[in-house]
Amino acid sequence: MAYGNRVKTDALSTTYSTEQYPLGTKFVESADEVVAAVHTDGTTSLNLKGDRTWVFVQASVALAAYDCVVQNDVTGSMTRFLVRPTTSAGDNSLRVQGIAQHAIAITEYGWIVCDGQAVVKAASITGGQFIDTDGGTASGNVDNNTTAGTLIGIALTSTDTPVTGMCAMDVRLGQ
Repeated sequence: MAYGNRVKTDALSTTYSTEQYPLGTKFVESADEVVAAVHTDGTTSLNLKGDRTWVFVQASVALAAYDCVVQNDVTGSMTRFLVRPTTSAGDNSLRVQGIAQHAIAITEYGWIVCDGQAVVKAASITGGQFIDTDGGTASGNVDNNTTAGTLIGIALTSTDTPVTGMCAMDVRLGQ
């Protein structure tokens, strides 16, 4: 269920020890709030634009800020919104759930971006390239690719812009 018609007063960076919203709840952040987004290091010139959609998840493994996040694959706990950082290159795009914009501790609950512009951990990206997971290089990372079925978005900037070790991307998961 979309969360767009109710009042949400907590910041999207708030994490919880209990399930405050049903897993999979979505929240649309308006473009004027997105453009005002600030990186965790204080950088304010992220140049993100447009509305973006967040989804409420639970971390099965601690998520670092800007991790690319996939569905957990532990036998017996297969739930779409129980997530972990990617640890593989070229994960199937159907497993990718979004991009964390802040840390979420193990077993904690919080919000990740599943559609719209976001900052993500990246190495050797050039603006305009298609992006897929690259957790095999470093947990939570993305890289460039053109393989159908693994693509999760488009790089808006090259690596190290707007912040060292990161790029801005347009997340297109179509949830």
